[in-house]
Amino acid sequence: MSESSFDKKMTVPLDRIPDSLGYLVLTEDGAVANSGGDLENNEDLANKFLNIVHNASRIPLSTSNKDKFRKITVVLDSFMYVITVSGHKIYVCKRKYVPADPVSA
Repeated sequence: MSESSFDKKMTVPLDRIPDSLGYLVLTEDGAVANSGGDLENNEDLANKFLNIVHNASRIPLSTSNKDKFRKITVVLDSFMYVITVSGHKIYVCKRKYVPADPVSA
């Protein structure tokens, strides 16, 4: 299986995420490996997400330095970006943001 067909099979689920508006799959150096929806071929945002991931990876989460972040969520007014690093790739999904109604007691 070629790498490009492997990447396409791995990103099919990104199209099926509920409330998904778009996605990016980046290589470790920030190149766009795959994209779709609102984020299709958006290299400017790809560079910004790469900077977020690089900066977050430098922040110690514990004294052991073994703990690394698993997911970063950037919430804006009506949508959010969910960023995950796995298998030497950076996955970004843009989703609708629907805040939960506050609970009153």
